[in-house]
Amino acid sequence: MAQLKRLLAQKFEIQDLGKLQYFVGIEVARSEKGIFISQRKYILDLLEETGMMGCKPAESPIESNHKLEAGTGRLIYLSHTRPDIAYAVSLVSQFMHDPRETHMQAVLRILRYLKGTNMLSRLLHVRHPTAKQAVITAIDLLGRAVINAAENGASFPLKRRDMLLDYILTLMGRDENDGFADSCLELLHTQALALSACTTLVSVEPKLTIETRNHVMKATLGFFALPNEPEDVVNPLIDNLITLLCAILLTSGEDGRSRAEQLLHILRQIDQYVSSPVEYQRRRGCLAVHEMLLKFRMLCVSGYCALGCHGSCAHSKQIDRTLHGNFSNLPSAFVLPSREALCLGERVIMYLPRCADTNSEVRKVSAQILDQLFSISLSLPKPVGSSSGVDIELSYGALSSLEDVIAILRSDASIDPSEVFNRIVSSICILLTKNELVATLHGCTAAICDKIKQSAEGAIQAVIEFVSKRGNELSETDISRTTQSLLSAVVHATEKHLRLETLGAISSLAENTSSKIVFDELLASAARDIVTKDISRLRGGWPMQEAFYAFSQHALLSFQFLEHLVSVLNQTPVDKGDLEKGDSSSHFAEGQIEDDILQAAMLALTAFFRGGGKVGKRAVEQSYASVLAALTLQFGSCHGLASSGQQEPLRALLAAFQAFCECVGDLEMGKILARDGEQNEKEKWINLIGDLAGSVSIKRPKELNTLDCVPRSLKSPSPNPHKEKRKKIFCFFSPFSCGACNLFCLKQIRSNVLLNANLSSVSSWFFGQQKSNGGFSSLLEQMVEALCRHVSDESPTVRCLCLRGLVQIPSIHIYQYTTQILGVIVALLDDLDESVQLTAVSCLLTVLDSSPSDAVEPILLNLSLRLRNLQICLNTKMRATAFAAFGALSSYGVGAHLEIFLEQIHAAIPRLVLHLHDEDTSVRQACRNTLKRITPLMEMEGLSTLVNLQYFTSDHRSDYEDFLRDFARQVAQHLPSRVDTYLASTIQALDAPWPIIQANAIYLASSMLSLSDDQRILILYYAQVFGMLVGKMSRSADAVVRATCSSALGLLLKSTNSLSWRTVRLDRVESSRRVHDSESKR
Repeated sequence: MAQLKRLLAQKFEIQDLGKLQYFVGIEVARSEKGIFISQRKYILDLLEETGMMGCKPAESPIESNHKLEAGTGRLIYLSHTRPDIAYAVSLVSQFMHDPRETHMQAVLRILRYLKGTNMLSRLLHVRHPTAKQAVITAIDLLGRAVINAAENGASFPLKRRDMLLDYILTLMGRDENDGFADSCLELLHTQALALSACTTLVSVEPKLTIETRNHVMKATLGFFALPNEPEDVVNPLIDNLITLLCAILLTSGEDGRSRAEQLLHILRQIDQYVSSPVEYQRRRGCLAVHEMLLKFRMLCVSGYCALGCHGSCAHSKQIDRTLHGNFSNLPSAFVLPSREALCLGERVIMYLPRCADTNSEVRKVSAQILDQLFSISLSLPKPVGSSSGVDIELSYGALSSLEDVIAILRSDASIDPSEVFNRIVSSICILLTKNELVATLHGCTAAICDKIKQSAEGAIQAVIEFVSKRGNELSETDISRTTQSLLSAVVHATEKHLRLETLGAISSLAENTSSKIVFDELLASAARDIVTKDISRLRGGWPMQEAFYAFSQHALLSFQFLEHLVSVLNQTPVDKGDLEKGDSSSHFAEGQIEDDILQAAMLALTAFFRGGGKVGKRAVEQSYASVLAALTLQFGSCHGLASSGQQEPLRALLAAFQAFCECVGDLEMGKILARDGEQNEKEKWINLIGDLAGSVSIKRPKELNTLDCVPRSLKSPSPNPHKEKRKKIFCFFSPFSCGACNLFCLKQIRSNVLLNANLSSVSSWFFGQQKSNGGFSSLLEQMVEALCRHVSDESPTVRCLCLRGLVQIPSIHIYQYTTQILGVIVALLDDLDESVQLTAVSCLLTVLDSSPSDAVEPILLNLSLRLRNLQICLNTKMRATAFAAFGALSSYGVGAHLEIFLEQIHAAIPRLVLHLHDEDTSVRQACRNTLKRITPLMEMEGLSTLVNLQYFTSDHRSDYEDFLRDFARQVAQHLPSRVDTYLASTIQALDAPWPIIQANAIYLASSMLSLSDDQRILILYYAQVFGMLVGKMSRSADAVVRATCSSALGLLLKSTNSLSWRTVRLDRVESSRRVHDSESKR
């Protein structure tokens, strides 16, 4: 060792630290007997960190006979002869004594691996093709012998049937490691024999398990994709495969219901071949489906009348007892599947496009498949009490028509395929129930995106037919989901003509159902694309753009689409976070809309103006006034976003406005927009609105009568105006469109001078321009009067928007209406609707910044009381704003009103202090700012010092508790007369709905009691607080409350007041005893 140290010192700079005593949790001790290594300290540290120092010791580190222990032990023994699992077992065995769920999963995976390794393949490793065929034939003969024995009454189970199946599946695969290179023909012959043998084994009892069934299907379904040549070998192989699938169906399930589930499972596995772009795969898939439906019909429907009769009737056949087994004595409802179990809607949309296939055999078989599906469904007995809404006579008439078409296809292959397809679609349209129709429409995406052009076109034609004839049966949800499916097809369709035809189907849906729902879904889809994709760089263009063009050019829908877009722009935008959580519907809340939808609507308008052609231009001319107003109303919000760095909404608006000018041929307006559209400094964009208004007044004076409808509706004295109309009117004054310009006063424009009565921020420009106009004051007074009249409206939305509109009056004009506005705010602070209260508090905070003292002082006490009531609201935004508004009121609590306001301050101080450490950061900050503002009014220099220390702004719990102790000390020293009031308010907060506020109240009350020398207060509150702390510490579910109770009890018990409290209590007891003794002596 010494030599090693010398050698290391020659090459490196090292330091000898002496003998090792402790390293990485290991303690090393030396003695004459040797070196002792221990991890005692490490164990103690581990127990302390995990909170197990006080736990009950255990006798052994793991339970005896543990599952993992036993299983892994057997696997270790097995690995002596199975080296392929040795590595996996060695990994698992490391966790024998401390297993987890993942370790158990690893053991189960090893077991599954062992099950998947066929024992026979290791024992009988057959390599030569002839030998393989001999073994397969032998197994097949064995299975047939078992079946023959069962038919002769000597039935017995075939043991290891599943193992034999697995072995056959192994033999029919190509062994790449064999020295024998199987010829293609030999391999196909082997596989054909293997499929026949599998069919035999599948038919042997017991029935296949689900796992075995899936394993067999997974190994065999791929044969549908075999090349078509050589036909003399491949065709028998495919026939054997179809026979195998039918055998799986025949031997699966116990009744019709379970067999229906099995049928659907197999059909869904074959779907990939039915819709394959390869012709022979489609033909094979359709033949397999048709054969399976024939077998299924024989299984489930052979015992029932084809006319749908129930029970015994002249038409009914004898039920095949051998097919139904133990179910023969049960009612049909327990044996047969329901029509719903067949999922006809899903199946129809899968096979209907094949009826328009390019291959005549595929067309014929697909029609037969549909015929079988509906024959089965109509032959099933109806459940008792069911009301499927199926007209039996009409349905059988349509089924007869479908069978006539099939007969024609069999006899005359030269008939026009389009005519045949039309007749098939007409029959299917009648045969489908309402729910099946909905399922068919919902699943149309894959059908429209079919690889075969004719089939895709047929699917679109079928959708149009279904919607045209039965669209009135669809609910709003059905229309919405169908639109989504069609839009998805538009997105995924690769050829333009298919996209255009699909858009025609969407237009048909809008015509025959609810156009609003279709338009809403279109905008919602466009909005998702805007958020998730770069729509300007999409290969082949943006599909939604083509949809916008299609609607703008539609003779019937163009005007409706334009109206819808305008209504979307006129709705109030909201942030996504404000929408109700969990609402995944794409329909918009009443009067509210997401910003992404607004952007999509703006892009749709641009596309409408540019791609609508003559039809679109005519619609724009008819709606000129509403379109112009909707676009202009977006200027304020877009410029507001631009000033905050979001330029895209403004650019989209300007592009739409320019397209509008080009559409209506107003070049002058286009020049104004190009010159000043992006001007944002010093609110030059407000002047832009004036220029636009002047241009309109000169070019289109007749349109002004339409624009004037808004103020007349606003001023209408009608007591019951329509709610929707009022909401739209007041949206003009909403802060969400605060930069908008009300164009309804354009009739008063003279010489390009705008007289604008907008009560939003644009009005600041207008009011500044119209100081000398005598008519302005009258107009403003009328608008304020109208807004004040509607603050008592039954709709909370209208009340909110009215108040927001009132506070948008610029400060230079608001003085004369401040008293009126404050009166409205005081009234709405007591509103029953929380959103209205929140709006009132927010508006109060805005108004107080510019209100004169003579307007606020008369209602100072009312405002203080109402704000204090709102400070305990569960809504965090409400609490934060109420605290902030209370701080703003302090500017008016001076002079003669100081004494009154001081009382309000002392009533609010405990709550302010408690919420300094609120769960919400905005509430914390509002309380800090308010406390700083009101502290100078209290004339407590010590408190002023506290609010300027660093721990006052800290978010750490320990710093806050330090502040509470210092605050309690200041109150005890400088405001002893207020301790009683503060304690009473703090004790009330012990029942607050927020655990953190309860903890704050606990600590503040304990701090004040521990520092107070007033015996009266101690007698009143000490026992009460002490008892509440003990109760909360034992019952509270919140850890912060329990921890704070423990700390607060320590404060109380350590304080000098604890002894005096006990002394006082003893004195009172002794005094009571003496009085009692004296009375007894008397």
